[in-house]
Amino acid sequence: MPDLDQVVSAVASSKKYHAVCADTIRRIAARELAHRGSVKEATKATKRRLHQVYGAFEEELDADVACQQLGAAYLSGSEAAIKSACRQVLMSHSSTRERLPILDRFYRAIFEASRYPGSILDLGCGLNPLALPWMDLGADLRYTALDIDADRIRFLNRYLALAGLQPRARCQDILVQPPDDEADLALLLKMSPTLERQEAGGTLRLLEQLHAPAIVVSFALKSLGGREKGMQDQYARQFSELARDQAWQIRELVFETELAFVVEK
Repeated sequence: MPDLDQVVSAVASSKKYHAVCADTIRRIAARELAHRGSVKEATKATKRRLHQVYGAFEEELDADVACQQLGAAYLSGSEAAIKSACRQVLMSHSSTRERLPILDRFYRAIFEASRYPGSILDLGCGLNPLALPWMDLGADLRYTALDIDADRIRFLNRYLALAGLQPRARCQDILVQPPDDEADLALLLKMSPTLERQEAGGTLRLLEQLHAPAIVVSFALKSLGGREKGMQDQYARQFSELARDQAWQIRELVFETELAFVVEK
């Protein structure tokens, strides 16, 4: 078996990373093997890298229990019950947990700054589709969600069906295979730093390839440890540099926990 296949097999068979998109494991493993040479060291390095770009944000979620609770809430027809059940799930991922204090304002401000979309493409979605009750976009919304965790994708498709939408979530590495879906609005929420750690210039390349007239790119204003560290100024400068040569209209939205740029292409 070639060395790369050995690394991929070892990582994919691990309990922690068994559900990660095969393209993601192979992409990272190929780079680490080229740098380190040995299968053993490349395997350890690939797992470390996957923790940085994926595992550090996760908490355990019992999908069956969550779907039972979500199903009961949607069956009740109570908006309060639905939001309560969704909020519990959103708590299990660091990105969406950080957004909870601003959730009542976040999407309303984005849609007012761009447009109220009939279709959304959510890239590196995490558990963000569970914020649908706060988007208030109606039952005819076409919501496509992409993530590198196959288990999460299965859960999200169950959730989308409960919410009365087509189950359009799929497992896809957007650095290996940029999406060709058309949408009114694309979301790249808190994903740019993760993309840049894996591939310098990956954010701009992706934005240029998206088939969406409006894109939201956002950044966390605190580290996972809760420190601010001047992140607002840092990310504002980075995005300004990224967009410098682009004929885009950009609106900046600042929330307590998140900095968002609404891009009109």
